[in-house]
Amino acid sequence: MDKISYGRQFIDDEDIKLVIEALKSDSITQGEYVPLFEKLLSEYTGARYAVCVSSGTAALHIIYHALGLGKEDELITTPNTFAATSNACLYLGGKPKFADISLDDFLIDLNYIEKLINKNTKIIVPVHYAGLTCNMEEIKNIADKYNLYVVEDACHSIGSFYKGSRTGSLKYSNAAVFSFHPVKHITTAEGGAILLQDESLYKKCIALRSHGIVRENFQKTPTSPTYHEMQILGYNYRMTDLQAALGISQLKKLDGFIKRRHEIVEVYNSAFKDMNIKTQKIYDDRINSQHLFPVLFESKTIRDKVYYYLKENNIFTQVHYIPVTCHPYYEQLGYSYKDTPKAYEFYERELSLPIYPSLTDSQLEFVIDNIKKALAS
Repeated sequence: MDKISYGRQFIDDEDIKLVIEALKSDSITQGEYVPLFEKLLSEYTGARYAVCVSSGTAALHIIYHALGLGKEDELITTPNTFAATSNACLYLGGKPKFADISLDDFLIDLNYIEKLINKNTKIIVPVHYAGLTCNMEEIKNIADKYNLYVVEDACHSIGSFYKGSRTGSLKYSNAAVFSFHPVKHITTAEGGAILLQDESLYKKCIALRSHGIVRENFQKTPTSPTYHEMQILGYNYRMTDLQAALGISQLKKLDGFIKRRHEIVEVYNSAFKDMNIKTQKIYDDRINSQHLFPVLFESKTIRDKVYYYLKENNIFTQVHYIPVTCHPYYEQLGYSYKDTPKAYEFYERELSLPIYPSLTDSQLEFVIDNIKKALAS
């Protein structure tokens, strides 16, 4: 059996053809493909604007900056995420606060959010872990009560739904952020996007992704035909047209990718229904886009045994995630995993099983058979 990983990209001839077309175009950066990809993302999600950038991390950094997060400001998120969610807050001198998770749905536990709010709190960042959206209506209610911004870390969840609204439609938030890393639903190799409704916020994000330079609404009188101004300190976070071309082609296949992921989940759920393997909660009002298929075993010992047994049989799983507060850098800042015990318990018991569109039925059965053998050994 060929190597089976927990996730991987799907690239076909249509993708390659469009990237080659972009490569042959006059402008392989700052050309026509990025604006087109942004337009298609807006249409797909229902957001008014999309801003494509070089990574999901860049997207988080830019939107936090655009919302005015700065020194001493606080942001509330979950430790069950990739470090970028809170790192982007640290870049700006802010202070992340971490709310624990629920061991039913593996998402931020709303009961902890309000306890962390104080006069310095500026943004709440729910993470739609594994493709399942958080309870956005209740999070928005909390944010409105305290006049806070909501940014959806939707890096796992393009194509998911909450109460009939597609993730990125921003019905319950100020912005949403996507990632297009190769293991995500669609890829641009590296890349990300910010979805927005507010025009002024959109214009600020556009400036921030390109050094803070603008080509309209000048503060000084133009002195040349190609005049432009740097009005704020920005970054070089642009997406290339080659990446955008790949994204355009991938986006056409997204719904089909998600359909296959759901088929895989149904097989897993059927296989595990009578076993001591806990899966992510299913909600009637949400559609999980299934970026990951995380499961919880009874103990760390059992989880580790399964991990190594699968690895010996060329099946490579992953643990998502080491809680952010466990990283040495965060410990040096005074954070402790003990403050969010459920997230740490989750980390010790969790394993992300293979799920990606090109995973075949025979490979899927091979994974399941080897999990059963590992548990029986």
